Amino acid sequence: MHSDNRGDGEGIDLVLATLTFLLVIFGLVMVYSASAPIALKKFNDPTYYAVRNGVFALLGTLVLVVASQMRVNTIRTVGRLGFWISIGMLIIVLIPGIGISGGGARRWINLGAFTVQPSEIFKVVLVLYLAHLLTSDPSRVLRMKAGMLPIILIFSLAAALLMAEPDFGATLITGGVVLGMVFVAGIPTTWIVSMVLAAVPAAAAGVIMAPYRFQRVTSFLDPWDDPLNSDFQLVQSLLAFGNGGVWGTGLGEGQQKQFYLPESHTDFILAVIAEELGLLWVLVLIFIFSILIWRAFTIARTNSDRFSRLAGMGLAMLLAAQSLANMGVVMGLLPPKGLTLPLVSYGGSSLIITMGAIGFLLAFSRTASGSRPLRRRSRTPRRE
Repeated sequence: MHSDNRGDGEGIDLVLATLTFLLVIFGLVMVYSASAPIALKKFNDPTYYAVRNGVFALLGTLVLVVASQMRVNTIRTVGRLGFWISIGMLIIVLIPGIGISGGGARRWINLGAFTVQPSEIFKVVLVLYLAHLLTSDPSRVLRMKAGMLPIILIFSLAAALLMAEPDFGATLITGGVVLGMVFVAGIPTTWIVSMVLAAVPAAAAGVIMAPYRFQRVTSFLDPWDDPLNSDFQLVQSLLAFGNGGVWGTGLGEGQQKQFYLPESHTDFILAVIAEELGLLWVLVLIFIFSILIWRAFTIARTNSDRFSRLAGMGLAMLLAAQSLANMGVVMGLLPPKGLTLPLVSYGGSSLIITMGAIGFLLAFSRTASGSRPLRRRSRTPRRE
């Protein structure tokens, strides 16, 4: 039975909720450990970042609870309205004097007590909006003009705004999630292959035309050729893994966070975990993320409502992509890119929005029954 208006079924997925809060609590501890030296130097208060992250966690919990209680139609509305609001925010962030620059990019809007990163909001509401478009008229996915063309235009607009910041990593992750969603929704494979073939040269050009991006790729291929300059951050991360060994140096005892490892409490917090708690705890953390992402996909795959299935798939893909990308960068398996580790790294926008996304998944879990997995279509595409 179709259940667009349902939202109060048997109850939320307790495994997903429990693992989420375990990761948040673990993140609070590690943010304090990783940020204490730099917080003491900059603010004369070793708890500065830890206290702020605690506030973000409380706000994220509120957002998660509210999102988990929403009905499916309400989440659809959030996607429709939130998409255009976030597009407006992506435009506003580019305005000098409003958008805040940092690290060569303009990605934040100053709201006084804290800043907001519009791209974090955009990634989640884009998933909801695409799920709405692809399920409001199931037959439209087989029509080029009504199905594929609007999605191409939407992503092109989003990619242009994200690259204007610039935020190449968010563009790649968003593009990958969009491709995954249209594949699951049943858009013909030939169209998807055409999109990929068109995107690969554009992505390559984005790397080659920006010297610093090209340098990141070469650093990734040989991190030891320039360890004091372009390769510095990755080398320091690898040294943290080496220092930690299997058992770690002990919580709070790491040395790389002592002004050696940049972004130690944000993008590279996994390196601090590896040094202080050792390889064993890194493997435990990867296992927890694996179960969390598996639960997210299970909620989506077994849902009784098509919008919930597709939106859940998109949110699960987003969590998986960002988690894998962050871990891959920190371990030297992927080219360096500024992405936080979901639920663990310091960062208000990232933490709150990720918890909101998990709140939507918990709302979808109310209608997950295991009886109707999402299946691809096999009908012939139409060009109309």
